[in-house]
Order: sequence, then C-alpha cells, then structure tokens
Amino acid sequence: MSTAQTVPMVVEVLDVKGGRGAIGVTDVPVDALRANLKAATSTLAEAFRDIRKVGDFELSEVTIEVEVTAEGGVQFIGTAKVSGSGSISMKFTQPKP
Repeated sequence: MSTAQTVPMVVEVLDVKGGRGAIGVTDVPVDALRANLKAATSTLAEAFRDIRKVGDFELSEVTIEVEVTAEGGVQFIGTAKVSGSGSISMKFTQPKP
C-alpha cells in the first residue's frame, strides 16, 4: 500500500492508446507535482529575469496558468483555453522593498 500524499484534481486521463481520454477526478502525486512546479517556475523566473521594467512601467506581478496532468506534470497554458483539465493559477508579486 502506498503512503505517498496525493491531491484530488479534475484532469484528462489518457486512454490506453495514449490518445485523449475521459475527464475525471484522479489522485495526483504531491511529490511529482511539487518537483514539476519547482522546475517550471525556476525556468519561468529565468525567462522573466530581464523584464522587470518596460519603458516607464515596472513589472509588479505575473499571473501564470499551468495545466496539471494525472501524473503530476505541469504545462504552461498559452492562448488555448483549458477544458476539463486540472489547472492552477499562480500569481507572483514582487516583494515590497
């Protein structure tokens, strides 16, 4: 019996042939989700490192949408709408000086 922590999320589960599957609730492994979020946000932080100021404006916050897979993987959501997949909205703000 596994003692790994999980979090229930609504996700799209791939069918046996690897194609698009049904939408349902599944237990996403917390350790995998944590590791994948850490890797993704570290990479994203590097991408945003040099755009703290644009003209006369300063970047004050960044809102990111990530899609979560049944295995705890994460993918950034661009312009596509998520339908029936687990997603997390993360809002980052700069610390006050």
